[in-house]
Amino acid sequence: MRHVSGLIFSVLFVASSANQGHATSPPFEQAKVVQCMLDHTTVDDETVFKNLMIAALNDDSGSVKSYVVQMSSLLMNLALTKCEVGMSMLADPQFQAAARIYGQHMGEKLMKKAFDKLN
Repeated sequence: MRHVSGLIFSVLFVASSANQGHATSPPFEQAKVVQCMLDHTTVDDETVFKNLMIAALNDDSGSVKSYVVQMSSLLMNLALTKCEVGMSMLADPQFQAAARIYGQHMGEKLMKKAFDKLN
């Protein structure tokens, strides 16, 4: 799964490097961005995340690559359109850390939902 996260951040870095602006950004508030992304995650977004997890667990590298691209797009969309993250921040280690925390929270949420169905 570590390889998947690295691939996500590589895609984010390339996308943001191509479009970096010269405007200064407000200070980055990691917890606020993570919560914003969680608050704006849709059922469709969760499905992409589930599919990525399943493909990774099944060692289906072709599907993993496809879902990594979808996850990258999802992360960028949430950050840029819902959570006031500037394009230049996408390659910043602070945002990458926030994206990892978001992924961890999403994974925990989806696992909890799965285990709740067993009861």
